[in-house]
Amino acid sequence: MKPPVRSSCFQIILPLLFILLSFAGVEICTAETWFVNNLQGKDDNEGRTAAQAFRTLAKVVKTARTSDTIIIANTGEAYREPLVLSHLGGTPSKPLVIEGNGAVISGLREIDPRQWQKSGDVYEIAGPRPYGWPMLVIDGKRTASGDAKALQQGQWSWLRTEDDKKKGILRFRPEAGKKPGDYRLEGSFQSSGLQVGSSSYFVVKNLISEFHSNDGFNIHGDCRSAVFENIEGRFNGDDGFSIHEAIEAVVRNGHFHHNGSGIEDVNLSRSFYSGIKVHHNSRLGILFIGAFHSAVDVQVYDNPSNFRIAPGTTKHLVGGEFSPIQGTSVYLQNVISHGGEYGAFIADRARVMIVSSIFAASKVGIAAERGSRVHLTKSVVANCEDLELRLKGESFFGEANIYFPGRYELGGKSFLSQEWDAFKAAVGHHEQALQQDPVLDSHFRIGEASLQKIGKHLIGPTVYYEELEK
Repeated sequence: MKPPVRSSCFQIILPLLFILLSFAGVEICTAETWFVNNLQGKDDNEGRTAAQAFRTLAKVVKTARTSDTIIIANTGEAYREPLVLSHLGGTPSKPLVIEGNGAVISGLREIDPRQWQKSGDVYEIAGPRPYGWPMLVIDGKRTASGDAKALQQGQWSWLRTEDDKKKGILRFRPEAGKKPGDYRLEGSFQSSGLQVGSSSYFVVKNLISEFHSNDGFNIHGDCRSAVFENIEGRFNGDDGFSIHEAIEAVVRNGHFHHNGSGIEDVNLSRSFYSGIKVHHNSRLGILFIGAFHSAVDVQVYDNPSNFRIAPGTTKHLVGGEFSPIQGTSVYLQNVISHGGEYGAFIADRARVMIVSSIFAASKVGIAAERGSRVHLTKSVVANCEDLELRLKGESFFGEANIYFPGRYELGGKSFLSQEWDAFKAAVGHHEQALQQDPVLDSHFRIGEASLQKIGKHLIGPTVYYEELEK
């Protein structure tokens, strides 16, 4: 049998077909995988294998192309540089993937003792001031700043100069008999960790971002289908995670703690959170402003205000101030919120639906301002310091809820627990609501199964995840 003969016509047609498919817009997959290792890598390596990894995040991002995969080695040593995505992403069928492997991106840089200039009992460094809330970390510990005009021993300040807001003076007063060189002093000289601008269809996994003067995860511009899985934002000056302008983001299993705010989503952005934990942030837990947001299976606790939901004004976007979605719509389900001044503060023109959740041990459980619209069902609001409900808004619906001990304010009028029937009559519904002790356990779950139902309705979260309670 003669071997098959490849015709010269066939040899010509194949290259032509390839060219025609390209012009027709059909993608021919050429995605690659790139490796980075901040201890063993070198930027003059080829980067295509773990053994030939790049050393810096800047190099791997500069090399990557649409729909590629970036593998970050977790070496136990933090990457002290930002991860910047600008107009780099993927496609709907093949997103760009960044696998962090639990690696840490840090905004800290160690300060050379020779940079300090002595001024009395205080040492100073003048120069550029990072955007946001920069910090000085002393011997690995984050400490609060002091009064720049009256620093005590061991305190620091980092203020802008009056003539140039981009410049500042970092001041540090050592303990008696010590100099800056006797400490390990690190400053948050980098503003944000993961910085994304106008990049769409990407997935970021297993990444930690810490000690930045601004945000741990900072996303701007026109970003569609931005997905984050198993991420952590901690010890950042502003937000652990934040989206702006018109972002579409999904976050699954996120942990945001000890930042200025845990999460801040603003402008006309849309966000969807599931399985997240937000706690011990210094200003706010979760802030939603503008457009629409969803948070399910959430633990939010010990923030000054756990949820704050407010309308947006987006004048920097074309026609933003006239947008029909700047009023803010939020869906909350399976939320456990406790501690702080407010479990949820809902401002004018915000619309919130809360289902199967628990708000406990805050100063005020749920506060709804005039002009807001709140829908609360199958939930618990209990054991608050002042009030379970403070309702200034004209539109509130509540049903199949449990309140305890039961103190309410409706349109400026107060109702005590013994005035339960009068409150129900004033608010206009609550036929199936109860005023009874839900017997919450140490994790703020309803402690007795018999108390979890009102008729056929299961009250409180429909599922608990122990990993969110640790």
